[in-house]
Amino acid sequence: MNIPREKIEYEVSWFNGEVHKFKDLLVTWLRELGHKVEISEEKLEKVEELSGPYKTKQYNLQIDGELNLSIRPFAIWLIGAKGRIDVSGPSGSEKFVFLTIGEPGIISEIKDSSGRVIEQSGRQFFKNVDETNWYWYDDSSYRKVSKLSKEIIEPLLERLQ
Repeated sequence: MNIPREKIEYEVSWFNGEVHKFKDLLVTWLRELGHKVEISEEKLEKVEELSGPYKTKQYNLQIDGELNLSIRPFAIWLIGAKGRIDVSGPSGSEKFVFLTIGEPGIISEIKDSSGRVIEQSGRQFFKNVDETNWYWYDDSSYRKVSKLSKEIIEPLLERLQ
């Protein structure tokens, strides 16, 4: 697939902006919950088949002087999501995916002999994707995502400690 360079540059810029917003939200909520947070960043070069190499940043957080987390961009172009960020800590990594309403999903069509669609049906993988946003993809529970919110911060910290 050949995508115009301008489109790739737009998507990279969009993704980097979203990663930055994700970090800002996470830090704001951590501080509102009473945590002390120090931030550093590292420049990264990622390579994806669709785009080739591009530049992005990883954000490193030290929480309460004890817990070290990293917010690391994983990929922009994924099947079923518009981007993925991994948040890693001492005990592992948690995935966040950028989802839009109605996606990811499956659409099936029944066509007549001329190729005209006579019936179409579809379903969404995740029932609770009610807005375009970052969602925490919990691999331990089948087909469940949780919208990025202040309420998921403490459970996230517990899993990453």
